[in-house]
Amino acid sequence: MLDAARLPASRPSRKARLEMSRRHPDATRIERLKEVGRYALGVEWGDRHESILPYKNLRLTCPCDACTAAAPAASLTPEAERPVDFQVLGDRSLFIRWADGHETLLLVEEVRDLCRCARC
Repeated sequence: MLDAARLPASRPSRKARLEMSRRHPDATRIERLKEVGRYALGVEWGDRHESILPYKNLRLTCPCDACTAAAPAASLTPEAERPVDFQVLGDRSLFIRWADGHETLLLVEEVRDLCRCARC
């Protein structure tokens, strides 16, 4: 017989995670950005959580019209998945410039929502 108390908790909904970030502002404050290998961005959050976000996922999350109208991942070139610059703008946004010249601006809540670790 399964013991429900021993089962892992299900992942909170996106809405629940965004609500949590509003109650805990440190959860959406980026303390530090770093490259993790050649294919991912490491983000250290104000609540001491660390996320490892593949560059490809960040590029596919770009909300601009050109990216949302384009075909999915199959059309990305290697340059489209390689950032040449990333920085926090103010306390609400992450800016990424890609090797193909494209630029992405994401809200920190959107970036935190990309974390797929067991805690999130």
